[in-house]
Amino acid sequence: MSGAPLLEVEDLSIAFPAGRGRAPARAVDRLSFGIRAGETLALVGESGCGKSTTALALMGLLDRREVDVSATRLRFAGTDLPDLPEASWRRLRGGHIAMIFQDPLAALNPVRTVGRQIGEALKLHQGLSGAAARGATLELLRQVGIPEPARRIDDYPHRLSGGMRQRVLIAMALAGQPRLLIADEPTTALDVTIQAQILTLLATLQQQTGMALLLITHDLGIVGQLAHRVAVMYAGRKIEERAAAGLFDDPRHPYTQRLLEARPRRGGERVRLADIPGAVPAPGSAPRGCAFAPRCAQAQAACREAVPAWQRLGDGGVGCVLGAGETGVEASDRRPHAA
Repeated sequence: MSGAPLLEVEDLSIAFPAGRGRAPARAVDRLSFGIRAGETLALVGESGCGKSTTALALMGLLDRREVDVSATRLRFAGTDLPDLPEASWRRLRGGHIAMIFQDPLAALNPVRTVGRQIGEALKLHQGLSGAAARGATLELLRQVGIPEPARRIDDYPHRLSGGMRQRVLIAMALAGQPRLLIADEPTTALDVTIQAQILTLLATLQQQTGMALLLITHDLGIVGQLAHRVAVMYAGRKIEERAAAGLFDDPRHPYTQRLLEARPRRGGERVRLADIPGAVPAPGSAPRGCAFAPRCAQAQAACREAVPAWQRLGDGGVGCVLGAGETGVEASDRRPHAA
């Protein structure tokens, strides 16, 4: 996709206090990426890699008094986000940048009807109230596929299924007509059929509105269905970024290769899924050099001496000393299978 990025992130670092006498623990380390209007960028990695923390920073939801957030550039639609006054953040958040959170039951207010909650977003971002807000709420519920919206509008969240609660969250996010939607694990805890419905809904809404989508997930099957580009994170760093097709066909970082090998496959011989021994290091405890080296069967001495330099690879790049080499993983095993 051409044109200037809608969202520009350059050298974003996020550090949390680590206790008296200890250096702050860095959860995100010099992360850079951009997203254009109408584009979907997937941010991929295991839990603890810094994906959700990045999303909270982009929404201005981290307390700057307790969390150190810095960036060479953090800009949305030409507006510099660092040190943006809270009044400006309130207009931007929800109105221009919206977010779908992981747990809809926790994100929704249990003592207010879904109609009232969506109506509040419409009042704040579109100035609607009364009958106009209720009519717009009903239309949003129809748009996201809620059955019998005239009845469901007065339901409380606990009376809805997990899939319908997720649809309500999407409706709330759309109430401000955002230019960028951040979806943080949008299909967590949903069954496969509902997952497919939610993914189809997001793709359809993006086509209809032209919004950009930042998809945060650990599920590479979702990535294969929705994303134009993929940025892989590990221990707070971006270690590979490619067009989605190129990444599935020819992953260059050993971590990306292992993630793809660990995906379930349909058809053919039944085999035990590959795994990645060990765990993602906690913020502030990553080893010297490449953070993945202790878990990497291909690690060399150089990997443990310094953080690998970023190597550009046409449509993206990779941070690995082996980045230009062959993977040895069959392309047919990498490509996503239909849900």
